[in-house]
Amino acid sequence: MLSSATRHVETVGLSLGIDAVLVERLLADAGVTAKQFAKVWPTTDAFLTDLFCELANQAQVDRADTQTLLTTWQYLSMRADDLRSPEGRRSVLIDVIRTAAEYNFDVVTASSKWRTYAALSTTIMSWPEGEARARVIEALRASELAFVETMESFYRNVLPTLGFRLKPVFNNDYQPFVVASASVIEGLGIVRATVPSLVEAHFDFPGEHGAEAWSVAALAFMSVIDAFFEADPSFVAEEAISRLSVGVDVTPPSQPGTDY
Repeated sequence: MLSSATRHVETVGLSLGIDAVLVERLLADAGVTAKQFAKVWPTTDAFLTDLFCELANQAQVDRADTQTLLTTWQYLSMRADDLRSPEGRRSVLIDVIRTAAEYNFDVVTASSKWRTYAALSTTIMSWPEGEARARVIEALRASELAFVETMESFYRNVLPTLGFRLKPVFNNDYQPFVVASASVIEGLGIVRATVPSLVEAHFDFPGEHGAEAWSVAALAFMSVIDAFFEADPSFVAEEAISRLSVGVDVTPPSQPGTDY
């Protein structure tokens, strides 16, 4: 039933309610009887709660694309020689961030799982307070923290390899940056439906090879990077180039003392 309902949501979108007609359709699709359904979920609200928790759990897969993270590391390996100069490192940083921002905006925020996650996150607070809403919010929180941990691991690998470090005021805590950068892309993804001409605009800026087109998403993402990071004065290019031959670890870091 949960699989059937998930397919339905991916096809027609998310609703915070469910009627008898839809339940009958889902039962038929899943090959489940009403009696079997009632043994597991005494009410349709109980079923919706489990469904929303399942949708929250699935969303993190589309938000943190491991293959894209690995591809980024491979790209850095191709640009290893550029890491020997400050100008080269800045150039690689700009290219990586611009590409990643545009990919995430165009692909990730267009996925059905992400759209469902965004809709659920912004509407669940309209549910009455109680155990059901608390369970869904906790599932969303767990999904968000899993995403943050995956992206934190990625940025801890990539940005120091490019010769950049968090500004001292952030005390080596990458998580505020992860949340801020994701919010920029996902916020633009939300408003794209209503003001696409504004969100999808591009602007030409001078670059190494002439004018380069920047999307609003890339410009916003780069602004967050510059707010949080600075050039690392102790950067050693040869050590970074050596690391590129080892590979990137996208496993979430161990965080002793945290509650998740």
